[in-house]
Amino acid sequence: MKLNELEILEDDFDLFVALDDANKIEFLFDATQVGIEAAALHQCGKLADAYIKKEPLVSVQDVEIGTQRLCITQYPDAIHFNSNSIKAIRSFVKKLINDGILLKRLEATKTEYDMYRFLRVYEIIGKTSPLCGN
Repeated sequence: MKLNELEILEDDFDLFVALDDANKIEFLFDATQVGIEAAALHQCGKLADAYIKKEPLVSVQDVEIGTQRLCITQYPDAIHFNSNSIKAIRSFVKKLINDGILLKRLEATKTEYDMYRFLRVYEIIGKTSPLCGN
């Protein structure tokens, strides 16, 4: 399809006006190559990514260490350990440090979601190669 044969309807034109200059050129190129609907969907996706706030990913695991349970909640920048046994928390933190995860302890208070007795919160500073005990 050629550019002079391209027909942009009212709804597509409203989208076209909302785009910045670089995206307008991309929209016109995509419209001539794959069609107006595909170009409009592609640009709507880009606008949605730019304006819709994404929630941080949270991972929750409940593991058993010996006879004790340990709840691990991992956020993008921190990790929360909640257990009835401080020994279970220390052993898991020691394992993470030996695996090369660099942690920094943060002060935190328990919330209603922390059902076990002890809560420890660590900031994830970075990751290195595993540490050797020798």
